[in-house]
Amino acid sequence: MINKPNLSKSIILSTSAKLFRAQSFAQVSMRDIAKALNVKASSLYNHISSKDEILEELIFELVDTFMSKINETLHKTIDTKSKLEDIIQTHINIAVHKPNQFATLNNDWKYLKPNKKGNFQNQRQNYEQILKSIIVKGVDNQEIKNSNPEIILYLMLSSLRTLHLWYEKKDIDTQTFKNEIPKLILEGIIK
Repeated sequence: MINKPNLSKSIILSTSAKLFRAQSFAQVSMRDIAKALNVKASSLYNHISSKDEILEELIFELVDTFMSKINETLHKTIDTKSKLEDIIQTHINIAVHKPNQFATLNNDWKYLKPNKKGNFQNQRQNYEQILKSIIVKGVDNQEIKNSNPEIILYLMLSSLRTLHLWYEKKDIDTQTFKNEIPKLILEGIIK
């Protein structure tokens, strides 16, 4: 007798994220997901209604995490450097612990249904505005070099959004990664 895998929504989501990262959302079918899970495609529908639902859950779980953490950081009574370090650590933790889901967020959001895509874009814009407000306050308080806040914002985000691409490929222990990335990103902007 063949043992059936213990199929749960979380296993479906993590397996799907791995497949989406390797091939992209557009290239993966429900049959591909079922095959990776060693079940029939019909079994998936007992846990999830569609591939679109999988994508939404993967993306909006991280969107909620990012928004919750940046709002929490915004309201802390700490200096700008500490706030930026806190935000960087959030990105690092997700890149280290959920790299496939992070890749799905960054690469496959464009496949969201129009209303969900609009929601995602609004949330991303809101995140960027909050981060920019922290940077502007840091410039105003002379905690950050007097540089263009937009350039600082996109320099940070371009670095943070790609952490998952190279972290797993390098022989760097997690603690070194967590210690060095904030220092290297902020070294050029913090006085």
